[in-house]
Amino acid sequence: MLPFAYRSFAHQDVGEREWIVIDDSATPSAFMAGLRDPRVVYRHLTRRMSIGEKRNLAADLARADVIAHFDDDEFYTPGYLRTMLDQMRAAQGDMVKLSAFFLYSRVYGKFAWWDTLRKSGLHFRWSAQPMTSLSFPTEHKAFTDNHLGYGFSYVYTKRLWAAGPFEPASFNEDMPFALAALARGANVSMVADDIGLCVHVLHAYNTSASFPQYILPDALVARHFPRLIEAMRDMPPIVRPDKV
Repeated sequence: MLPFAYRSFAHQDVGEREWIVIDDSATPSAFMAGLRDPRVVYRHLTRRMSIGEKRNLAADLARADVIAHFDDDEFYTPGYLRTMLDQMRAAQGDMVKLSAFFLYSRVYGKFAWWDTLRKSGLHFRWSAQPMTSLSFPTEHKAFTDNHLGYGFSYVYTKRLWAAGPFEPASFNEDMPFALAALARGANVSMVADDIGLCVHVLHAYNTSASFPQYILPDALVARHFPRLIEAMRDMPPIVRPDKV
């Protein structure tokens, strides 16, 4: 996934930036070892760490005042980071994230859109398993704070992170981070992506399921993401859990 992620970073249309990669796989990445880009900081670890610990290590290494999550299985368009930074500055905020976003499931071969602030009505469950539909009541526990999770779109100040780092967990380490920031009085802004800033890519190994309300035709999504098909060629073949 690293060539796919590097493409998103390299194509951003903002000025100075750095990409920090924390790799705790068994062997170092050949791709990263051969990458000659002074903006890239690569750290291969000799022991496994939780996602929360890796996020904290990356944030600690960051030299900038603003940190953006670039998860390795998402597609970020060139204007993504600029738009998110503009939104954060306009709100004079400490953190900004997407409240609604596009999705692509490599399992289903379909696109969708999910407004996480809509807490009731018909939703589709997208995971590694066959798709199902379900209707959530407003008070459904799983949907109470879910708009604050899905940290692939987090953009926040380093000061915010330093005041409350991520928990050492590999599942749901993002939502407690955002909730704790809110409890401290942080200004957290939400952005609904209806122009095509990012695609949340689902595969066989996502830690969280997604619950979009709308399944979209390919032709409509192609207008928003003209570079997506080309970028997807950098993704390794999908392996379903039941085929392992």
